[in-house]
Amino acid sequence: MLIGLGLAVTHAFAPTWFSVMGDRGGLALVALLTTLLVAASIVGDLFESLLKRQVGKKDSSRLLPGHGGVLDRIDALIPVFPLAALMVTYF
Repeated sequence: MLIGLGLAVTHAFAPTWFSVMGDRGGLALVALLTTLLVAASIVGDLFESLLKRQVGKKDSSRLLPGHGGVLDRIDALIPVFPLAALMVTYF
């Protein structure tokens, strides 16, 4: 679903990173890079859950009790932000 959204954004009216990459490298490159970002997001979420299970904690903080803590809100973003920054810089 997210890959489809990434491909749909390539045809947006305002220039976005996806539309620029679609023009430069084609939709296959956009699909590949979007898949890489989605995979990194899933790995970040699973890794954070693994850490919490090893420690035996349900929540990573008391700030958002019952929601897994603050780290559960940003666990998928931690590996994605550096990758996205690298993609914007490199491509």
